[in-house]
Amino acid sequence: MPFETNQKPTAEKTRKVLLVDGDNDRYRRKERAGLLQQEGFRVFPVLKIDHARARCKPGAFDLVAVIPGENAELAMEFCDEVRRNNPQQQILLVSGSNHTLPDRDYLVSSWEDLMKKTRPASNADASPTVSSQKSLTAA
Repeated sequence: MPFETNQKPTAEKTRKVLLVDGDNDRYRRKERAGLLQQEGFRVFPVLKIDHARARCKPGAFDLVAVIPGENAELAMEFCDEVRRNNPQQQILLVSGSNHTLPDRDYLVSSWEDLMKKTRPASNADASPTVSSQKSLTAA
């Protein structure tokens, strides 16, 4: 007798993202999480770096996306720590226009750039799914 489950078969594995969003505006945080869900991610949002450290174990997430909020240096330290613990981890840190940070391979300048990098190669040049993406860059 075959084994049956209630789960629907999926064509591909759902990608998981740890979204560390330090933005004080909860509506922007919710909208960013929704945009990542539209790209096929299962989103695990956290507000504080300490909470992210507790959840970010090697292999737990396909992507760690960081919106630094007010403390960009702490966010970069977190990303460097994740990279040391798991060199293969895909990390994207939105530097924003109001932060001057040292160059790292995981820095992106805006939320729109982050979204472009999360899309599969075949969709990378597609237009944004929501016209308000530029307004979602961390303040």
